[in-house]
Amino acid sequence: MNYLKTAAVGLSLLLAGCGPQTFGTFQAVKEIATATVPPEVVMPAANTFDILKGAAVNYGRYCIKEKMAPAMCNVASRRAVIKAVRVGTGARDRMVANYENDTPVASSVYNLVVGAISDLKNSPAAASQFTGVPLQ
Repeated sequence: MNYLKTAAVGLSLLLAGCGPQTFGTFQAVKEIATATVPPEVVMPAANTFDILKGAAVNYGRYCIKEKMAPAMCNVASRRAVIKAVRVGTGARDRMVANYENDTPVASSVYNLVVGAISDLKNSPAAASQFTGVPLQ
């Protein structure tokens, strides 16, 4: 029972000292959760992802054709490409649906697409032999 009293007193002291800061934290979380991106950045990001997704498909076909023998077809690289394609595809679809319905696109969804683009650009799937275009 003494443990309960001690815990209650400690918790009340802890919470009593963070009133205004807690409100500021909740306000910051609310702003982050409701942030949106401008409509003019949505389609370029979606198109960039689509190009890199096509390269990832070509990369997968190449690895299958070569029976996973080349070093660029190692397990870690393949898993990274698959993860980026899955995450990016879901986020891209949500982003484009919002854009087409004239609803704001959440920055968190946009950031998932941008992250997937970055992951794919840094993977073997971005090699010019899979994209057909040298990336800069």
